[in-house]
Amino acid sequence: MRGILVNWLIEVHFKFDLMQETLYLMITLLDQYLSQVPIKKNEMQLVGLTALLLASKYEDFWHPRVKELISISAESYTRDQVLGMERLILKKLKFRLNTPTPYVFMLRFLKAAQSDSKLEHLAFYLIELCLVEYEPIMVKPSLLCAAAIYVARCTLHITPAWTPLLCKHARYQVSQIRDCAEMILRFQKAAGVGKLKVTYEKYMRSDLSRVAAIEPLERLPL
Repeated sequence: MRGILVNWLIEVHFKFDLMQETLYLMITLLDQYLSQVPIKKNEMQLVGLTALLLASKYEDFWHPRVKELISISAESYTRDQVLGMERLILKKLKFRLNTPTPYVFMLRFLKAAQSDSKLEHLAFYLIELCLVEYEPIMVKPSLLCAAAIYVARCTLHITPAWTPLLCKHARYQVSQIRDCAEMILRFQKAAGVGKLKVTYEKYMRSDLSRVAAIEPLERLPL
């Protein structure tokens, strides 16, 4: 159920043309709230939309109006319900929205990787694939980003795949990111199949270097 919601939220975020920071904060707020509060199935979309609203208010230059969010949910909720959920989430999270997200680590590590646009797009594609899945929720954002960049560099046959500068900034050795990298490679291989393909389709765009079309590695180098 969470995967379906996140897949839809990624699409909504893209349609509203919101900043990347907003996407990652939205998912972080969603997961933080879901980890603390039992939610009924018919409330999941409401929580997701409200997380989008909060994240865009915090990170973006503008945010969708409540009536736009209601419209995109096929009028499933009222304005009072959205604003009520906003208060509930803020109270439960103690108004702490400045939480570290994968986006912050990704920017730092990509700079250390001296990345070009193709590597950057591929790394963000891989980390975005992780957003839909359950397994990465328990992984530290820094480790997840380090592993995504490692897989991206391996996929593009950049040598060395993990440099001393990356090791210094990420504070991970290859041996420490290996298991997480294997998980990400598995997501990459499965990205084009199944129903949750919004990220795959998004990264087939030419302005994102069509990195979703890149053939995944059969296996990571030893």
